[in-house]
Amino acid sequence: MRSIVPRGYVCPATDKPLRIDGRLDDPAWKSAAWTRKFIDIEGTTKPRPRFTTRAKMLWDKHYFYIAADMIEPHVWGTLTKHDSVIFRDNDFEVFIDPDGDTHQYYEF
Repeated sequence: MRSIVPRGYVCPATDKPLRIDGRLDDPAWKSAAWTRKFIDIEGTTKPRPRFTTRAKMLWDKHYFYIAADMIEPHVWGTLTKHDSVIFRDNDFEVFIDPDGDTHQYYEF
């Protein structure tokens, strides 16, 4: 069995808080690269997504910012309970693993 190595992303810092408005025209966003297109967490064992999803991230001394570009014509929600298991549905998740050990991480 082949091991799956998660993709990494280096998240730049910004010295000023960002305006949260759904737009990416703040100059700080220019310093953050887009991720590669998202794929299934199981990698090449699953089909490539039909639609493109990518993200960029920044942080400052108070906040962590995530911007997502999701091309999805059919958006719906069926889960209503807090902490529901969402990965079986079409979803957007970000995993933050500060020490890179793939075991202890934050999931958003």
